[in-house]
Amino acid sequence: NLYDPTQVIDDILAAISRAKDEVVGPEDYRRLARAMWKNATSTEEVNAAEKALEVACVYAAYEAKKQERNCVDFGDLVWLPVKLLESNTAIREHIAASYDHVLVDEYQDVNRSSVRLLTALRGKTGHNLWVVGDAKQSIYRFRGASSFNIARFGKEDFPGGLTERLIINYRSLKPIVDAYSEFAKGMRVGGADSTLETSRKEFGQAPELIVAGGADEQIVALADNIEALKKEGCNYRDQAVLCTGNDKLSDLAQHLERLGVPILFLGSLFDRPEVKDLLSLLSLLIDPRAMGLVRTACLPQFRMSLSDVTTVLAHLRGTENSAVPFMGNQKYVPEISNLGTAALERLQTVLSGFAKVADPWYVLATLLLDRTRMAADVCGANTVVGRAQGIAIWQFMNFVRSQPASAGLPISRLLERVRRLLRLGEDKDLRQLPLAAQKIDAVRLMTIHGSKGLEFDVVHVSGLNEDTLPGYRRGAPACPPPEGMIQGATGLTATVLETARIEERECLFYVAQSRARDRLFLYAADMNRGGKSRKLSENYLHRMGSSLIRQKATPSGVLPPSPASGNIPMSVDGGMRFDAHQVELYERCPRRFFYTHVLQTGGRRKTTPFMQMHEAVRGVFKQVVSGETSATTCELNLKVADALEAEGLANHGYYNHYRSFALAMIHYFAATREGHTPEKSIALRLSFGVEEIIVMPDDVLIASDGVRTLRRVMTGHGQKDDEKGVGAAAFLLAAAEAFPGSKVELIYLADQ
Repeated sequence: NLYDPTQVIDDILAAISRAKDEVVGPEDYRRLARAMWKNATSTEEVNAAEKALEVACVYAAYEAKKQERNCVDFGDLVWLPVKLLESNTAIREHIAASYDHVLVDEYQDVNRSSVRLLTALRGKTGHNLWVVGDAKQSIYRFRGASSFNIARFGKEDFPGGLTERLIINYRSLKPIVDAYSEFAKGMRVGGADSTLETSRKEFGQAPELIVAGGADEQIVALADNIEALKKEGCNYRDQAVLCTGNDKLSDLAQHLERLGVPILFLGSLFDRPEVKDLLSLLSLLIDPRAMGLVRTACLPQFRMSLSDVTTVLAHLRGTENSAVPFMGNQKYVPEISNLGTAALERLQTVLSGFAKVADPWYVLATLLLDRTRMAADVCGANTVVGRAQGIAIWQFMNFVRSQPASAGLPISRLLERVRRLLRLGEDKDLRQLPLAAQKIDAVRLMTIHGSKGLEFDVVHVSGLNEDTLPGYRRGAPACPPPEGMIQGATGLTATVLETARIEERECLFYVAQSRARDRLFLYAADMNRGGKSRKLSENYLHRMGSSLIRQKATPSGVLPPSPASGNIPMSVDGGMRFDAHQVELYERCPRRFFYTHVLQTGGRRKTTPFMQMHEAVRGVFKQVVSGETSATTCELNLKVADALEAEGLANHGYYNHYRSFALAMIHYFAATREGHTPEKSIALRLSFGVEEIIVMPDDVLIASDGVRTLRRVMTGHGQKDDEKGVGAAAFLLAAAEAFPGSKVELIYLADQ
């Protein structure tokens, strides 16, 4: 991704990790990718092969960097021992002799790298090797785990090994065991011999499906059922709500908390309000624009009106002082209210004495314990929400304390590390609740993956709609593995991956059902929030057998609106004026419009070389429009080279690529102007009472027949709905009003 390589770096790292699962190193990966490219016959196959070749290049560079820094990653923890044991007989024999027996639990979750490690330790026959696993619970395919390994045990792997099936379930009551046993019969990795018998003799109730009218009603019905079970004597902590993904969990947790259900759920640590508050306070020590004030001003101790906040931010934009007002000598900001001034003074007192080079852990500990009531308020709150806040702060402080040493300001490094962890999705370990939290009487909320190995008296599984479980077919992965990398796979990689996905989704539902000891409830909705109908997961539900109880939900109330969805009152003196780009942003994302154009805190995204290339193209086409540059091939080539050099790209490793893209776009733009007479562009005004939308054409051309064409020129790619947007509508209306009979064109140079 030339625009921003970090957008795909996690996909590339996942591809590298997956290769290590199969004990495929950089050279083997490159060899397979080259063979894939050589055998490609379609555009899609060529693209996939070229991506694999690119991954191979990154793979080699990544391994070299790790070796240079004496580092290993997660995939190395098995891959490197396998390479060592397979290549060094003396070490292999010494290690193998250290163990009389090797026992492996959850064998369905091992990958080929693990199997080769076991082979190195116990030999090809698996001498004194004992494993246990359930192919129907193979839910870690993204780590290379597969039921394929269980199918090979005693055959291709460890030939002659004995197998025996376990048939007694010691967890669930009979109706629940019968339901997921019936489901297992139709699983791709199940079959007729997948049924289990329960050891429990108590009478049990059949699983229930509760269908609500819509998504909000489904959540209310879930909360009603949790409370009803609580009244029947089932503690909150003995109930678990399972979802398919962390994003769904975060939303569900907020909804249930607003309905008064105590929830034990940490979620993404850096998305928690109390952690965002602390990060905002930290940012004020290093950010001269003080954008963290927008959040800090919502805290009780520093509460300020939105009007005062915008006044402070505007004042900061107009000053060259690198220190924010409440950090320097200036205590007051013109035109701010007395309450706002008092809040700034309190903030100045709280942050006084901390320098930019301060240790973030020391700053936060001082703020929490000495200078604010944040810790005291959390400790004094005798609620589940308060305890969860305390756990989150404790978890965050441990994270801050363990910062790796490197160059730069400590606070800046911390904030950048948080951004990097979020971008790469590497914050999962910070979501784990400490053992001490398990005694809190609150409903457990977790993904089905996270519930693996656990059990609960009551399990609630939400999302029994076709679009969630099993979910629709996914597109091709961003970095597909080269053909032949996955051992035992037959057919095209895309087909293998889709088959694995279908198998894993079945296993996921099996795992969800089998977490329940006494009661199992499933939930679904007939419609989404947009009013469109949703199909139930009948493929799964019918396979549970005829004992499944179905009922329509009768919610006790409505889901309270989220505080973040409320309107913000604004008072504006005189008419408002926006340009077409601003109204387009409002149409796409009102919240981003608010931060960017009302609060004016929307900083530009971090500049990348790809963005610099686009800036160079913009500069050149504007020179062409203004007449500063002729449209000859030689002149355009020189101007593009100069523009790229001015953007600092002359010595960039991708310079030839950027130059090729830029030249193609500029020559295409010049070609579209041939045969026309240029005209100076003027601002067009579209009035709505006292309000105005300003439209500025990028280029105006007069054809030989006298027809005027007003053009909007973008260097990027067009989107399918661009012509239906409010910005395009404003352009059309303004052009028709100013120049009746004129034409309007939207030009996307990257689409040439």
